[in-house]
Amino acid sequence: MKNYSFLLILWVSFSGRIFAADFAADSVFNSANVFYANNNFEKAIDNYKLLLGKGYKSAELYFNLGNAYYKLANYPRAILNYERALLYDPRNENIKFNLEKAQIYIVDKVDEIPEFLIKGWIREAIEWFKSDTWALMSIIFFLTSIIGFLLFFLTRKISVRRTGFYTAILLIILSALTFIMAYKARAILINGNGAIVMTPTVTVKGSPSNTSTDLFIIHEGTKVFILEELNDWFEVKLSDGKQGWLLKSDVEPI
Repeated sequence: MKNYSFLLILWVSFSGRIFAADFAADSVFNSANVFYANNNFEKAIDNYKLLLGKGYKSAELYFNLGNAYYKLANYPRAILNYERALLYDPRNENIKFNLEKAQIYIVDKVDEIPEFLIKGWIREAIEWFKSDTWALMSIIFFLTSIIGFLLFFLTRKISVRRTGFYTAILLIILSALTFIMAYKARAILINGNGAIVMTPTVTVKGSPSNTSTDLFIIHEGTKVFILEELNDWFEVKLSDGKQGWLLKSDVEPI
């Protein structure tokens, strides 16, 4: 899987489809890729951000933007955009590989608490497909179940009626399960609680106040999870379980 040149690739194979409904947006995306290929990373970033400002979002767009920031040694911004790309394509090995490389340059090395086995299985199952794919599967299962019910109600042969009935019930169950997967995948995309520290050095506090107790220090590029917000403060948790409060201005939500 690692036979590509590290961070030299751009995600261009799908560029013709990302903005298929908008020729102008597609042109901007392609122009940004050309700027990147010519080592004009600032211009590439400006064009990628222009698309984001117009409401276009995709794994490809965030991935390329992350690569441009990496080339400028802006590792916190690179990490932020790789994390955003993973929200849209959580199983993509290219994104994960580049994210790991960018994290090498981050000061904090936070150990993760092992994930509960069943919870990990559920998360991995949700990540198998995008939310739209899960939703499409749910619709297909539901529509197919109607055929089973028609066989049950319109056929006189007992064996066919039995097969149609049980098949329809199975498809209804599968439709419900895939609908739940679609809902969960969409919720992760919209309501993700991750954030990346953007301030070089941040002192995490014991309560939402500048005068409260100093708990620990973290640095730019570190990923935190937002638990609560109060006025100008976020209560955050690190992957190793440490918790505390920091200013909203110190982080940027994924």
